[in-house]
Amino acid sequence: MRKRQRGFSLIEVMMVLAIFLIISAAVFELLNASQIRYTAERDFLESFQGARLAVDLMVRDIHNAGYPPPYTFAGNLGAPPTPATYPVPLVGPNCPPSLTWTDPSCAPAVLQTRFATGILGLDAAGNVSTTCVVNTTNPGLSTCAVPNPWRLVLELDIDPENPIPDPITLLVPQVEWVYYDLRAPVAPETTSTLFRTVSPKRLGVSPIANPWNVPFVEEICQNPNVVVGGALPVPALNAPANCGGNNVAVFTYECDPRMITAPGVCRAEHIKNVYINLRVQSTRPDIQTRRMRQITVRGAGSRQYPSRPS
Repeated sequence: MRKRQRGFSLIEVMMVLAIFLIISAAVFELLNASQIRYTAERDFLESFQGARLAVDLMVRDIHNAGYPPPYTFAGNLGAPPTPATYPVPLVGPNCPPSLTWTDPSCAPAVLQTRFATGILGLDAAGNVSTTCVVNTTNPGLSTCAVPNPWRLVLELDIDPENPIPDPITLLVPQVEWVYYDLRAPVAPETTSTLFRTVSPKRLGVSPIANPWNVPFVEEICQNPNVVVGGALPVPALNAPANCGGNNVAVFTYECDPRMITAPGVCRAEHIKNVYINLRVQSTRPDIQTRRMRQITVRGAGSRQYPSRPS
């Protein structure tokens, strides 16, 4: 007599499937949450690392601003403290033969792209100005349009060991202009972007005439369009920034104490220290708070090469 074989009933199979689906859903939910967390952390880390590396590069540029200084060309410009004199004859009422290295703008044109003056002052038209002044305590009273809380132009030889001829003048070695520019967001974007442009130093050309549209740091919460008093952009410390919180300057300045003409006032090339403050946010909201995460990266660059006397 054959034994009767018993199997699972339909109800038992459906119950097992239901339990299996519930467990699978829970597992996949955990995996999905882990993936979202991983992606958010990765993006936040990339934002932080990008801002940190950007600040490190800015500090290095500021540190090297003014290299090579005019008096390093001993064979052409002379070297202090003799004092240095330029080659003779020099023509023009503003550049007598006895003029020293304290005014390198009177050096022969063929030499002026070979040395750097450090931090440049620009007028409202974007042209280099040797007479405008920076008010470090109240930027709205500055007569220099640049530097300001959002823009900075440095003059230095970025890679002196590998001089590259200027494609137009073919002069070697070639000093470069480094232009940092924080630009306000354009709809539908809500955060600002910091741009960095490197171009060869040329006489009679504005350092900011044709900046490259290559972003250097994105997702910045500061807003250069916030203006308070004065003719120039001033950071409004109590005004809301792009991502909430107070709006703060990207660049603040400190004059060389030997070159201060009035409390907190000096020429741009006499700025000694530049303080950097970048507040960036992640590109994805946090999985728990559902808000964009923010981080502030700070740095301080001190110009190594000495200021020219006024």
